[in-house]
Amino acid sequence: MVGTSRPATPSPAAAALGPAAVTALSALLAVEHGAVYGTSAAGGALAPLGPPAGDARTLAFAAYAAHRELRDQLTALLLAAGAQPPAALPAYALPVDPATVPAALTLLAQLDDQTAAAAYNAVAAVGGPARELVVDALTQASVRAARARLIAGKSAATAIEAFPGRS
Repeated sequence: MVGTSRPATPSPAAAALGPAAVTALSALLAVEHGAVYGTSAAGGALAPLGPPAGDARTLAFAAYAAHRELRDQLTALLLAAGAQPPAALPAYALPVDPATVPAALTLLAQLDDQTAAAAYNAVAAVGGPARELVVDALTQASVRAARARLIAGKSAATAIEAFPGRS
């Protein structure tokens, strides 16, 4: 999971974040707020679907936990740097209604694609422990998105989208 090898409390180096790093990390945090909301919605929709939704439910729970952890780490990092982290919205428009297993898996993949893209965009703006956190987020989100597509039945050749941030 994202950040499992790092403490939740950022190091003193967080205070040294420059304006570009704060902007990039804030953009990633804004995406994470939406991902927490969306993975929660997917998990809630999958809960009553019984055994056929088991693998998707497990993935939704893991994604929810990872997005919450990353959200909390980014918030702590920005606060330690003296920045004002963006607040979560009361609700988010989901690009897919997660009412079925395939739809929930599509939503989970899209949310992780968005996280991976935002993390990719942040890599150049940050250094040190913040860069490690962002690269870890990029990697984990990409793996979860591919896993969602594989569980949905896509072939291994099509489960991995283009590298995030690239077209």
